[in-house]
Amino acid sequence: MVDFPGPVSLIHAGINAWPFDQSIIAHREFMIKDEPRLAHRLGVDFLVLPPDYRRPQRNSGQTINLNLKLPFLRFPKWHVCPIPSCGKMHYGEYHDRDAPVCSGRSDEYSHAKRKTFQVRFVAACPKGHLTDFPWVDWVFQGKQGTWAPDGIDRWLTLKSSGSASLVGMQVCAEQRGPSGRIEIVSKRSLAGAFGSGASNSNETSSVNESPLSRIGVTCNGSNPVLATGTRLRPAPGCGEHLQVILKNATNIYFPNVVSSIYIPEVEDSSLAPELLELLDDRDMKSEMRGAARGSDNGLVSPRFTRQLLAKYHPDVVVSPEDLANAANAHLLPGILLDDRKAMATLEQFWKTNEGSLSEGDLQDILDSLDWAVEPSRLLPEILKHLDSIAGKNTHFDTAIQPTGETPEEVTEEDAYRREEYKVFTQDTQAGIPRKDLDIRSKSIEEYAELAACNFQRIALLHKLRETRAFDGFSRLYSTGLSREERRALFAEEGINWLPAIIVRGEGIFVEFGHERIANWESMYEDGLNRRLKPLRQSLAALAVRRKQAPVPITPGYLLLHTFAHILITELVQECGYGSASLRERIYSGTGESPMSGVLIYTAAGDSEGTMGGLVRMGEPDRFGTIVINAINKARWCSVDPVCIESKGQGPGNCNLAACHSCALLPETSCEVQNRLLDRAMLVGTLENPEMGYFAGFLK
Repeated sequence: MVDFPGPVSLIHAGINAWPFDQSIIAHREFMIKDEPRLAHRLGVDFLVLPPDYRRPQRNSGQTINLNLKLPFLRFPKWHVCPIPSCGKMHYGEYHDRDAPVCSGRSDEYSHAKRKTFQVRFVAACPKGHLTDFPWVDWVFQGKQGTWAPDGIDRWLTLKSSGSASLVGMQVCAEQRGPSGRIEIVSKRSLAGAFGSGASNSNETSSVNESPLSRIGVTCNGSNPVLATGTRLRPAPGCGEHLQVILKNATNIYFPNVVSSIYIPEVEDSSLAPELLELLDDRDMKSEMRGAARGSDNGLVSPRFTRQLLAKYHPDVVVSPEDLANAANAHLLPGILLDDRKAMATLEQFWKTNEGSLSEGDLQDILDSLDWAVEPSRLLPEILKHLDSIAGKNTHFDTAIQPTGETPEEVTEEDAYRREEYKVFTQDTQAGIPRKDLDIRSKSIEEYAELAACNFQRIALLHKLRETRAFDGFSRLYSTGLSREERRALFAEEGINWLPAIIVRGEGIFVEFGHERIANWESMYEDGLNRRLKPLRQSLAALAVRRKQAPVPITPGYLLLHTFAHILITELVQECGYGSASLRERIYSGTGESPMSGVLIYTAAGDSEGTMGGLVRMGEPDRFGTIVINAINKARWCSVDPVCIESKGQGPGNCNLAACHSCALLPETSCEVQNRLLDRAMLVGTLENPEMGYFAGFLK
């Protein structure tokens, strides 16, 4: 929900109501087709940019996609008269452009017409449904019988006595009596309306613990985002308890955003940089793949690439033959990899054949697509992709949990990040297009001050592109809903895309030494386990309350995560960025290919994140001093010794030595909402300072 001038409170409609239609050629400019990695992970065909509003202007040259607007609906639907002596409540509808107008409760209590304002109270359930506060049920305590307001002879009023508490908010059911005078049928204050209840699942607690459930009001599945809960679109039913909240409360909406750092599809050190950039061009890539599918031999012809160069890059000196050969060598497998149905069939063949795939199996898929290409051209890349899928099914020790709460989603996120980590840890970027990802590194020996920290690599990302896809939301709690439940709240069945935005920026990647972290965890295993015991207990209790699997955490993850926070805090002071402008991305995991790295980056929709200021802080002459200052400041917090001795603080008691005075950041900067932090992992405790990872460095 968003408060707009007026004032009016509106809620965004579901993506089915967006002004986007894949069949309309002009709308395809909003499609993000060069992020197949992210689209495949989310189970959709492609991602879509929100259409920008374009006003028709004379001589502007803009003739397509004019006047496209994102749809909003009016919510809450209940309004109240602003005149204190009146307070009459009026009911609106989702699609009403203007608020109801009040002229008084009756002829005897009339006043000049005044525009009403929306009430402040709504009700939500843990399944993400949202509805108006049940005013009639509340005032009658669920025993209203056939009484219902019609706005003429029967109505509700909401008045305030001036008290700052809910006791002063009085809702009355009034009606016109036989003599024409106003009669009060029932009245009740809002005292006791707020409070959470238990879910009506297999728990020992009762649903009657919810204040609304005590009067027999439970969730019916109303969802303003999809405009359900009306006569035209009835609510599907739910049965969960309802919790009363303010319409602008922070727990009314928790978006689930899945982000991805762009990794170029083509990697070939034998190709010239100009060819690499052309193969990475979104429009040219799409047209060359379309030409290959429509050609007689299933390949891109030099004749077509000559026309394509003249259309998009007439000034680039590249041979059409070279471009055609490069496209046939690198772009053709992507036609299958981007097709969800084709890949699902291939994966089925691959599993049936116990990890192998023949050219005959691949030919059957190509025949179904009416593509005449030789299977031998595609088979090596297809097998490589299928082998990587097998690696995603292995278990990794990781505490990161930014995209979901099920173990499957956590493991999926871990495997997804390993692909990014592999690129960031490469010593050279030769053979990779640098338009959207430009990584350069210098020898670690140049960072003289950091030699004792045993960092393995420091890479400077002069360019990076991040795609952030919206994958649903939840209410009341930030966790607890599955991906299917989240998506059902904003999209109906049949949608094969998700909204997303693209932002560009820069960053610093710090890779720790895997062996040193493992040795540190082994050397201080007993002390670290005692230190993390209360944190693990808090996470286990949280998992029970949210009905989800407990989150595994390791000292290594807390080390990397806390280091990222204190580094961002120091960078903010040194380079002038706002604290909300920098973001973290943690790479932590064990297994055959362990991860231990931190990416600090800025990715903004404007020019703030692309000015080079953050990369400049990562140069050898500056970065060492920044890290040293950050670690030294982590040794003491202004709230110590309370902070360092804490057994649990922050959201859900999921932090140890971390508070607003030392390690917390704006929640937009942290992947896990300022959870799983502990300065003791870096600098030790008062009783055991040697336990800190940087203890030797501080000496």
